[in-house]
Amino acid sequence: MCDFIKPTLKLANEQTPVIIEFMKSSNLVCTNSKELINESKNFKTCGESDYSNCVIAMDASRKLDFLILVIETLQINATDSVFLEAKNIGLSDDFTNRVQFWKIRCSNPLRKSYTFTSLSSEQIDSLVELVSSMAKNLYPLIRQLLSSKESETLNKKRWFLFSSRLKSLITERMNVDRSYINYLLNDDKHEFFRELLVILSLSCGKGGAYRLKASLYNQS
Repeated sequence: MCDFIKPTLKLANEQTPVIIEFMKSSNLVCTNSKELINESKNFKTCGESDYSNCVIAMDASRKLDFLILVIETLQINATDSVFLEAKNIGLSDDFTNRVQFWKIRCSNPLRKSYTFTSLSSEQIDSLVELVSSMAKNLYPLIRQLLSSKESETLNKKRWFLFSSRLKSLITERMNVDRSYINYLLNDDKHEFFRELLVILSLSCGKGGAYRLKASLYNQS
């Protein structure tokens, strides 16, 4: 069994807070990069009663954008599928309109077209619901990539196709002058990509949306 699946299966038998802590502690943000020092001013307080003592984590926009990027990697014509899913689950027009959706995703400071805005708690709620719903639909593909029961040759082939496609999207949409993006593009072990897939797998099913949302907030 591969090294990444063992802790994932162990997590499945743990209490929800343990899973959330794993999702928070992933390498989805370059915490040592000087480029992210000034982003603390983007914190916003969540207005919901359950999150009244919490603030949106600094890496929330980054995490959600990269998770959607993985969804786009896994599914052909993913943008249309995302908009259709957003409509089916009753999200606002911002999530079914290409321009508005692009503006929301450009809150990720690692993008080429960073808009210097931060996500509101309402936008996070909608993105969490959308990511969780899409992850549920794509779970069979996610499981295949993380599976240790496939032949090594087949698994390598799948990972080559997946990582090549994802790196292509990262190169197309992210600022390649950022040191962290260069690190992702040159990481042959694909640890970051595996973490994204594990987080997606933990974000679907019963309680998945709650776990994902809780991983996007810090106690104030």
